[in-house]
Amino acid sequence: MRKILRRIINRVKITFLGDPKMKAITYKEFYLPTFRENQGLSDNEVYLQSAVEQINHLSEYFDFYESSSILDFGCGQGRLVNGLKLMRTQFGSYFGVDTHYKSIKWCNKWITKYGTKIKFIHLPAFNARYNRGVETLQQLPFEKNSFDLVFLNSVFSHMLTDDVLFYIEEFQAVLKANGILYVTAFVEEKVPDCEENPKNYLGESVGKLHRVRFEKQFFLNLFEENGFKVEIFAPQHISRTKQSVIIARKI
Repeated sequence: MRKILRRIINRVKITFLGDPKMKAITYKEFYLPTFRENQGLSDNEVYLQSAVEQINHLSEYFDFYESSSILDFGCGQGRLVNGLKLMRTQFGSYFGVDTHYKSIKWCNKWITKYGTKIKFIHLPAFNARYNRGVETLQQLPFEKNSFDLVFLNSVFSHMLTDDVLFYIEEFQAVLKANGILYVTAFVEEKVPDCEENPKNYLGESVGKLHRVRFEKQFFLNLFEENGFKVEIFAPQHISRTKQSVIIARKI
């Protein structure tokens, strides 16, 4: 009875006050979500700098031009776009894609205010953590050889091997020749090939696919055997989450 009453109260609040998950704050010149999906990024400056650090690292291997086309797969609440805007980074087009509908709805409400070359698309693909309401994965709604860069932050960290392989093949198709794939994931040496929520690994896991950990060589082979050359493997490069960074080039 209490749960039912709580749901009714929440619906009334949303009806009259608006959904708090759809609100934004203005920090400096940026729109930032008041409710944040990203772990450990409640501080506004830390939120922005987390994207800046990744862009700086990526820039060692990828040149941003006025014509650069970017696919941000698992874009969440547009954190990467805010980092690009903060750094005044050049690019020609940006597409953010996510299976979490409310994140895309938030981005379309706020982040698209930055300009018409920024677009967000909801991809209703199955994920046991973020979208259990559908049954299958979804092909990317883009033509082949469309993007110079595909960026994935903490996406494969919530997928098992079959799903990872499905999307690696999708990225191989939509990337241009010599295009770059940037990935963060939980990757370690001398562990099982793929393990969901391994015990005593980086703290307690909460819910399905909270932390999917891969064995280093097994994981890198997934790229090497599917049309990519791994250019860098940086173990636990993201200090906040202890995720490693893989940068691979389409060959």
